[in-house]
Amino acid sequence: MRNVFLPINTRLGGLAWMVLAVLPTAFAQMQTPLTIDDVTLAAIEASADVRTAKLDLDAAERDRIRVEADPTSLRVALLDAAHAAESAADSLRNTEASVRSEAAAGLETLLEAEQSVRIAEIALGIAETEAQAVRIRQDAGAATDSDVARAEDAVRSAERDLRDAREARTLARDRLVAIMGWEGELPELADEERDLMVPGIEASLDRVNEHAALRNARRAVARAEANFDATNIAFTVPQAQIEAARDALQSARLRADDLAETVRLSIRQAHNAVLAAEGRLASAQEALATAEEDLRVAEVRFSAGSIAEVDVRRAELAVLRASANEQGARHGLAASLRSLEATILGGGA
Repeated sequence: MRNVFLPINTRLGGLAWMVLAVLPTAFAQMQTPLTIDDVTLAAIEASADVRTAKLDLDAAERDRIRVEADPTSLRVALLDAAHAAESAADSLRNTEASVRSEAAAGLETLLEAEQSVRIAEIALGIAETEAQAVRIRQDAGAATDSDVARAEDAVRSAERDLRDAREARTLARDRLVAIMGWEGELPELADEERDLMVPGIEASLDRVNEHAALRNARRAVARAEANFDATNIAFTVPQAQIEAARDALQSARLRADDLAETVRLSIRQAHNAVLAAEGRLASAQEALATAEEDLRVAEVRFSAGSIAEVDVRRAELAVLRASANEQGARHGLAASLRSLEATILGGGA
């Protein structure tokens, strides 16, 4: 390779060679398939909602520090400032979880769309092969015009399916690019088969106190308790005001208890959805194993000359479709686990 840096002084020439040495590594990194962790990290960095939530948390923390530094601050004011900071932290946590979930769903949708394109391409190839075979049989007098018309209709239908699949892939890619804030061509995506751990129902219910709305309700109870303690002073505060503070405390406790039961019920329902998705994945995996075995049998029969090559291609297509169903079921389980997590955190499904 000709050294284009020779006319430049030694210092710049050395720097140029350092850049050339680094470029292959940088290029290799750019070509590394994007994992779900890469996608979710980029989405969080690009999210305006996350940036806003971080600013809100910073403001709440500054206010908390200011109130705590004020020697004249009362207990209720201190609680309000601390609770505001805690609520802002919960909001940031839930916002990041929501963005991660949206990014993961976008990645899964694109991976499934790419699989659909591959299936449609193979299906079109099979349809074209079968149409050609029908035309050959027609020339030999073994097929009718109706047979040819049906085969050509099948080709046109396969072509439409392929166009639709490619359009869906383009839309899915555009959506993921927007979520990630990505600029330029999207690299290859990695469809990782992650271990999807399904938590037990008791472990899920034990996390009920992580629910944002329930945490706010319990903060309201703590504030009502502090307000009642500050109000319940005999011969100083009117009895009506004391009773109002007591009623407010009881109402806050009832609301928190009712909400806790509602959250537990929602967690149970979300967990049931996870179990159902887990069952669908197991069924899809069994179907895929069956299709793979059928393909092995077809290959043996083709080697023995008992079936045609197009029959092997049909078996390959069946495997690809079963693989797509397994992929969709696996993504469905991942989505149900994200929904369970959102239900526990109180961030919405």
